[in-house]
Amino acid sequence: MYCIDASVLINSEIEGERFHGYSQKLMEIIKERGITIVVPEIVLPEISSAIARGTDDAEKALEFVKELKQIPNIVFVPIDRELADEALRLAAEYRLRGCDAIYVAVASMFGTKLISLDKQQIERAAKCIEVATPQDELKNL
Repeated sequence: MYCIDASVLINSEIEGERFHGYSQKLMEIIKERGITIVVPEIVLPEISSAIARGTDDAEKALEFVKELKQIPNIVFVPIDRELADEALRLAAEYRLRGCDAIYVAVASMFGTKLISLDKQQIERAAKCIEVATPQDELKNL
């Protein structure tokens, strides 16, 4: 089981981005093997926004999000009070950005590894959970 940051999901979709091949390959393996992914629901607008802005193609963004929502091994975690409280604690303690803290809280609550391309998030989250880049995680699969 993994928690996958929006940075990886976006990177897996946008060709030409640095590390695209690693993110795309990791997502292919996860889909093929039916590995469970847990993500906070905020991933959906994050992805939609980034893909639409990065490609200037709203339809591509909406289609990718629609496809993600239909992958059976992705669990979308609502942000309730318990998750928000854990995220705010982690944000303060480890100086994480708000959305980054939500991903770290999801990974922590589900006991999963966080996969991210965000250097600051990886560095700070590594103090409390297991983290990896797609490139590093591919070596473990």
